[in-house]
Order: sequence, then C-alpha cells, then structure tokens
Amino acid sequence: MPKAVWTMRCPVLDRVELAARTYADRTAVVAGGAGTGKAREELTYAELWQAVGNVADALRDRFPAGSAVAVTTRGGVGLPSAFLGVRAAGLVPFLVDAYLPRARVRALLEIVRPAAVIEESAPEVVSPGDPHPAVLPEGAGYLVFTSGSQGTPKGIVGNAAGLAAFLDWEAAELGLAPGHRAASLTSPSFDVVLREVLLPLVCGGRVHMAGARVRSNPRAVLGWLRDERIDLVHLVPSISARWLAAADGTVLPDLRWSVFAGEPLFARHVRQWRQAAPASRIGNLYGPSETTLAKFWYPVTDQAGELPDGPLPVGRPLPGTVLHRLPVPAEAAAVPGTFRIGIRTPHGSYGYLRPERIGPAAAALRRADGMTVFDTQDRGRLLADGALLVTGRLDSVVKRRGAAVDTAAITAAALRDPTVGAACCFQADWQAEGELVLALESAPDTDRDAVIGALRTALGAEMPDVVLGCPQLPRLPSGKVDARSVAHDVAAGGPGFVTMYGRRPANRDMTKERTHAW
Repeated sequence: MPKAVWTMRCPVLDRVELAARTYADRTAVVAGGAGTGKAREELTYAELWQAVGNVADALRDRFPAGSAVAVTTRGGVGLPSAFLGVRAAGLVPFLVDAYLPRARVRALLEIVRPAAVIEESAPEVVSPGDPHPAVLPEGAGYLVFTSGSQGTPKGIVGNAAGLAAFLDWEAAELGLAPGHRAASLTSPSFDVVLREVLLPLVCGGRVHMAGARVRSNPRAVLGWLRDERIDLVHLVPSISARWLAAADGTVLPDLRWSVFAGEPLFARHVRQWRQAAPASRIGNLYGPSETTLAKFWYPVTDQAGELPDGPLPVGRPLPGTVLHRLPVPAEAAAVPGTFRIGIRTPHGSYGYLRPERIGPAAAALRRADGMTVFDTQDRGRLLADGALLVTGRLDSVVKRRGAAVDTAAITAAALRDPTVGAACCFQADWQAEGELVLALESAPDTDRDAVIGALRTALGAEMPDVVLGCPQLPRLPSGKVDARSVAHDVAAGGPGFVTMYGRRPANRDMTKERTHAW
C-alpha cells in the first residue's frame, strides 16, 4: 500500500495538539459515572494526545492517503482520540454508532468503502475493509451522512479546514475559556457530534460524553447536565422540551451557553428552557450538513420574555458565507418575499459521496474554485432587520382540493401550544391532493378541545383534515422527528395515536406522502 503522505496539515489536529501541550495535566475527556451505567473514566490532555498517537501508529503507512477508516463507537471516552488518530495517520474518519441496526451499518459501509474498521474501545485492532477503498480529496476531514429527515440519507465529504473555521468561530463567539465543560449528547453518526466533542478540545475545555443510557432517557439528561456542572450544551428544540417535561423542575445553575440547532426554535422553547437554565445565554444555529455544521447564527438577546410568537430567526451568515436568494415556484411563495435558500461558502463540504447513487439531487451541491455552493430545499425570507427566517421547505406547500396549503405553517401553529412537544404534518397522497394529517406529541390528559380550538382560530381554512395525538413521536438518531415513520405508522393503524379531530385515515399505501415535521 502507498504511504499516507499529506502536504496539507489537519488544522483541527494542530489546534488540539497545541491545547495538549498547553494544558497537559488538565482533564480533557470525561465519560461514565453516575447514571450512565459505566464506571467513570477521565483522560488528561497528555493522555488524550498519547492515545491519538497510538491510533495513528496502528494505521500509519498501511493504506492509501485519503482513505476512509470506519470507527465503531458507543460515544465513550475513546471517541475523540480515535477520530483524531485517524486524522493524524493521514486518513479520513467515518464515525459509526455501534447502536445502529447491523443492516444499516452494513449498508453504510458498502457506500463508504473504508480501507479499515477500528473500534473506539480497541483502536489498535485494525480490521481490513474494502481492498479497493475510495480515495478522498486531500482536504477531506471526515465523512458523515445526513439524517434522512428530508429523504434518503446522503454521504457527505467533510471539509477539514471548514470544520476548523467553524470551531474557531464558535469558540470566539461564545468566549470559551480553558476549563469550560461541554456536553456531548448526540449520536456519533451525525456531524453535530463533531462540534460537541471537538469544540472544547481546541480551546482547552473538557468534553463530557453522556453515553447512550443518558442521551436516550429524557428523565436523565437534565440531572446529568446538573451533576456534571455542564456550562455549554448543543440541543434540538423539541428534544429539550421532552427533557424539561421529564425533569420535574431540575435547575442548571452552571449552564452558561445553550446553542439550539436542527429544528426551528420557537419563543416558547426559549421561555421554557430559561426556567431550567436562568443564567444561560441562548443562540440559534442554522445550516445543512453540506455546508459544514452551521452557517447562520442568531443570538437570542431578549431576556424579558417578549419574544415574538412563532419560529425565531436564524440570523445572519457566518464570516465568509453568502446567502443566495433563489426563486421558488409560485405556489411555494406563500408570503411575499419568500425565496429558496442558497448558501455559498469556502468552508463547505467537498460534495456528496458517490453522487451517482443520489441522482439529480446531487446537483444541488457543488464545489469549485475553493467555494461550496448548496441550493437547499428550505424556504426563507428576510426580516426588517436583515435576519433570515426559515419558513419551511419547498415541498411543504401542497395542494388540497385545489387550494395551496403550507404544512410548515400548520406545524408552526401547533407548536405555539405549550402542551405540544413536537408535530408532524403530512398529506396522505399529494398526487391526488389528499387529506392533511397533523400528528402531535402530547400527553394523554391534554385538553383536546383547547388544542383544536386554538388550531381552528390560527389556521382557519388551512385547518388539517385530521389531528392525531401520540405520547411520543418516533425520532431519528439525530433527535429530529422521523416524519416518514409517523406517516407510515398512522397508515398502518399504529395503536399509539388517538384521534383528536376528524376521522383517522384508513390504511393505505403511503409511498406518495409528503411530510413536514418539527
């Protein structure tokens, strides 16, 4: 095999190396402990850097430069060193959540074609991978797949310099100091885990790995954040609402920054979260994985509770990012000034992995002359102060009985109700202009009449045909509502749904549904 030689150094690796030299005796990574089901483990920066070197030594000179290496992980203390060790060997890490179904893992590995597979717990044991691995561009820093909330998951070739640029920006924006405590609560399969794990390590902080037992149990999360004295957390709005509902008044006095992303952030999410974290500043990030973690930022500065009803803005572009206002079909421009969101940035990804398997959708992502351009499927408009507001997706405007209806607006109206934890609106058969179904995550004792009355007042003629309640909507590993599963569960007559309004649709083929979930 050719020697793995890079002419371009990994910028994230350089930043962690500097932190390791500067803060050698400080704690860098924490995992396990009370509530996690595992013994507590800690690594100092010196121990972390030694582990990085051990992983690199096990891989170096064995595979072509730029080959992918799959890292099977349970999100433990060894995840950061395994990721960084692969980078130090001149290779490209692909994190695989060990809790994913085996068939799903096999399918992902067939697409990635890694040169080798290692386990976080024993990275020195290198299992052979594809004998003819795909070789990625030299600037590639990681591989990740989209969540699948907007269709078939797509493999993305991450940009190492773009990742470093984002981490540098967020560290400066939040004013992170050495020794701060950040939480990692995301499945390792999604790129969000990179900002959770690497952000503290590039500036001398410590990352606390929650582990699967904590992150999968809403009752455990706030107590774990409190006990670990976490001062920075990244979170999904609807998931935070679930944590709060299960936490029974837990307060987080040490939390200084709460950064939301992944779904529209509503004023009620902010008001609820401030009850648990009264000292925390709050920010809202937006940006598809294709553009590297996030590309818009909105600091929520209002402390008086006078936030506007509905979804909050995602703010302004990060340095180097340009917003392109692209045209939308006439039926999708539900509000004057609505446009399709396009993003141009030097810090975006290198493109889709094996784009030929994606089809025409791959054309939305281009990389040329040092710039990434991505035409999203999201709709937006600019507010009077120039901040970007995401208003839905292109396909969230559908025809029902000849009239255009915005399923995103229906979802947003439902989420104004504090008793609704999450919502998913779908059209049973868009080709036939079929009925609209709204599924709500709500407690069994929710006042149905109050919920339906508020929806009727807010929506008028856009009221969905059917409203169903469910104690817990299915989720993707990223934390987002799994809209496709909701639609199929409803069609299959899933017993978890209770009819709150209208008549529940009969079982049918749901291959033509269009969904919108928050």
